[in-house]
Amino acid sequence: MKKVIIFLSTIILIVAVTDYTIGICCRYYIQSHELAGRYKPLDRLLKKVDTDIILIGNSVILNAINPQIISDSTSLTCYNGGITGKSIEFSEILINSILQRHTPKKIIIALRPEEMGANAGDGIFDVLKPYYDMGYKSIDEYFNSTSKSEKLLLQSNLLRYNTIWMRALLYIFFDNHDYSENGFVAQEIPAIFPQIQHITTYDLPIKRKTDALQRIIEKCKQGGIELYISFPPILLSFSKKELPCVHAVDSICKANSVKCFIDYNKEEFLHDPRLFYDNYHMNKNGAAKYTRNLVQRIQPSYKIDAPCQK
Repeated sequence: MKKVIIFLSTIILIVAVTDYTIGICCRYYIQSHELAGRYKPLDRLLKKVDTDIILIGNSVILNAINPQIISDSTSLTCYNGGITGKSIEFSEILINSILQRHTPKKIIIALRPEEMGANAGDGIFDVLKPYYDMGYKSIDEYFNSTSKSEKLLLQSNLLRYNTIWMRALLYIFFDNHDYSENGFVAQEIPAIFPQIQHITTYDLPIKRKTDALQRIIEKCKQGGIELYISFPPILLSFSKKELPCVHAVDSICKANSVKCFIDYNKEEFLHDPRLFYDNYHMNKNGAAKYTRNLVQRIQPSYKIDAPCQK
C-alpha cells in the first residue's frame, strides 16, 4: 500500500511540475513571439496593431475590405482584423481588449445578415484561452463567468495551452502566409463562379447579441472613436426585403447616430457572380470594388476612378 501511495504521489508531482513548467514556457512564448496559424490575426490585434482604422468581424470582412485601398485613399493606416467564425459577442471582447492598449480613430464592424440571430452561432471562444490571466480584462471576465468546471480546467496549463505549444513547434519549420501584413486575405478568382442562392427562411434577433452591439457603440462613444457598421455584399437573395436581424442592427445604429451600410444585397454585386469567390465571400476583384465604394461613403472627398483587377 505504501508503495502505491509513493507511486501515485510521484506521478502527481511529475504532472504538477510539468504543468507548471509548460505554463511558464507558454506564457513567455506568447509575450515574446507572434503566434502563428489561426492565432495570428488575433495575436496581432491584441499585442501589435496600432493603426488609425481597424476592421472587425468574421471571414466576411476578412475577404471583403482591402485595407491598402483605404490607406491609399484616406492617408490613414488600416488593418483588417477579420477572424473566421467569430460572433458580435467575440467582437465586443476583442474591441475591449484592443482599447486597453490602443485607441484607433475609426472602427468598422462587418456583419452577416443573420449575425444577430440564434442560428448564427456564438463563435469559438477557445482561441482566447491562451490570453486568460494575461491582463486582458474582458477576456478574464468572460472566462470567469463560465461554469465552475470550465474555470477549473483553465487552471491546468496543459489544457489551456494545448493548441499553442504544438503550433509553436510546427511553425518553426512551416510559416503560414495566408495573412498579409495588413490582415487582408485576398480570395483568388475561382475557376467556376458561384451561382446566386435564394433564401426563404429568416432568423430573429436575440437580446444578448443586440446588447453586445449596444455596448460596443457606447464604448466607442466614450473613446471618441468613429464607428461604422457594414453588411458587405453576399451572393444570396432573400424573399423578404427587410430581414429582422438587419432591421434590429439598423434601428440600434439610427438611435445612436452610427452609420450603417446595408449592402448585403447591393444590386451591382448581387447580379455579378464574377465578383465572388463563393456565396459568402468576395474575390479580390469584388473586395477592391466594394472597398472603394465603402471609402467613398466614409471619406466623401474620395473619388472612385481605379478599375478592378482583371
